[in-house]
Amino acid sequence: MRVVGSGRGVRGDFPRQRDPREAIMAVTAPYRTSGDPLDRFFDTVLGAGGARGGSLMRAPETDVVETEREIRVATEMPGLRQEDIEVDVENNVLTIRGEKREERSEGEQGKYHLAERRYGTFARSFVLPRDVDAERIEAAFENGVLTVRIPKSEKTQRRRIQVGGQQGQVEG
Repeated sequence: MRVVGSGRGVRGDFPRQRDPREAIMAVTAPYRTSGDPLDRFFDTVLGAGGARGGSLMRAPETDVVETEREIRVATEMPGLRQEDIEVDVENNVLTIRGEKREERSEGEQGKYHLAERRYGTFARSFVLPRDVDAERIEAAFENGVLTVRIPKSEKTQRRRIQVGGQQGQVEG
């Protein structure tokens, strides 16, 4: 299975890529103070709260595990509700989409001193191998983890073949 549109590799094949805004914020953090023009600049460019508080949501952490019978995709989605998640398959590509909505109510007053939680939409796509049964894919969401089970086609599952004697007769 191949991951589409992500710098992350399956089984750690590629180094994990951090959000480039986090690198900028890490370098500038010691020089930033509340009300500082540089602080306001980065808040404008990167979103309120700096690198972590903008409207972009990083693609969620995902594990992909293959067994003899299925491929299992487990994706962490803390803070999301089942109705905020969409899973679909089209042209042999599995796509997981979601949206985490900001929890502030309208008219709520207060000054944020730190805003690290991310809100917004995300999507992850995976090219499925040809030997899966797309009609039997199932998804379940429990305790902040979405698990998608992708069964392999019966004809491609491994089965043990008994070795017989002469002319295909089984000795025994």
